[in-house]
Amino acid sequence: MTDRTAPTVPTGWNGFWFTPAPAATLHRLRFLTGLVLCGWMLSFAGHQEAFFSLDGWFDKTAYIEVNRPNAPTPAPIGWSIFYLAGNNRVLFDSLYWGSLTVVLLFTLGIATRLTGVLTWVATVSFLANPASSYDADFLLGILAFYMMLGYLFLGFWGRALTPLECVLGPMDTFVLSRWLGGPRRDTAPGFSYAANVTVRLLQVHFAIIVVTSGLHKLQIADWWAGVALWYPLHPPLTTNLDQLLQERNTATVTLWFLSAIQYLALAWQIGFPAFAWRGGTWRIVLLGGAVAGWIGTAFVLGLPLFGPIYLIGSLSYLHAEEWNRAGDWFRARFGGTASKPVRATGDPHRIKVTAK
Repeated sequence: MTDRTAPTVPTGWNGFWFTPAPAATLHRLRFLTGLVLCGWMLSFAGHQEAFFSLDGWFDKTAYIEVNRPNAPTPAPIGWSIFYLAGNNRVLFDSLYWGSLTVVLLFTLGIATRLTGVLTWVATVSFLANPASSYDADFLLGILAFYMMLGYLFLGFWGRALTPLECVLGPMDTFVLSRWLGGPRRDTAPGFSYAANVTVRLLQVHFAIIVVTSGLHKLQIADWWAGVALWYPLHPPLTTNLDQLLQERNTATVTLWFLSAIQYLALAWQIGFPAFAWRGGTWRIVLLGGAVAGWIGTAFVLGLPLFGPIYLIGSLSYLHAEEWNRAGDWFRARFGGTASKPVRATGDPHRIKVTAK
C-alpha cells in the first residue's frame, strides 16, 4: 500500500525553496562574509594603488592590450569603480577607503538593502585587476552576490515596512551584539521567504562548486597517483638534496599518509551533496571537513582564503535550531541566557511565531 502521508515531489520542492526561514541565519552568514571581505580588502592597504589603480602594476596600457581581439588574458577582466579615479590619487584613495567603509557597515547590518548592493559593487571592483587575481577571490564575489540578493528582498513579504525601511532595509538587522545568540526571549524572530530562497541558492551553488572542484582534480594525474600534496610540501625552488635524503627512510610512510589525506579530500568534495543537507552526526563530516580543509589549504598550499570561504559555505547548511544550540553553547561558557526554541505555525502567508 502507498503511504498517503509521504510528501510528494512537488511538496518537497516547494518546501525546500518557498518555506519561510529565520532571517537570523542570513544575518549570521552576512556577518561572517563581511568579516572575510573586510580582512581581504584591508590586506591591500598601503599598496592599493599598485594593485588596483590605472598607474599600478597592471596599468592603463595593459588594459588596452588585453582588450584587443584574441589577446590572451591572465584572468577575467571586468569593470571597476577604481577606473573612475583615472590618475587622481585622492579620488582613488577615497574610493578604496569608502569601499571598505561600506563593507563594514554591511557587516554590522546598517542599511543593508543599500550597503548590500554597494558591497557587491566594491567586491567585483577588487576582482577586476589581474595584478591581484587569485583563485579564491572569485568565490568572494559569489558570497557578496547572494548576500546582496537576500537583503534586496528581505522584509517585503510577511511584515510591514516603513518607507525608510523599503529603501534602506529592515532596521532590526543590526545583530552584532548577539550574532551567535539567536532570538531574545522578548522578541520573536523574523521569518522570511527571501532569506530561505537566498540561503538555498547559496547552498546549491556552493555544492556545485565543491563537486566541480573535486571532479577537476580527477583530471590531474598527480591526484590519481596520490602525490598531489607532495609538491606543495616540497617546493622545487626551496627543497634541496640534503632535505630529500633526510626523508628517504620515511618516504614510504609519508607518501601513504599524504595519499590517504588527499583521497579523503576527494571523497569529501565529490560526495558533498550526499551529506551537506543531512543533520545529526553528518554535521561532523560537513564542518570537520571544512575546518580540516582550512588548515590544509592555509599551511600546506599557502591559500589563506579558501578555508574561510568553504567554512561559510558549509555553515549555510545549518538549521536555525543548530545555530541556536551553538549560541547556547557559546553563552554557557561566556555568560548570557539560553535562547528559546521557536517554530513557524499557521498559514505560511500569514506567519505567526510561537515558542515550543
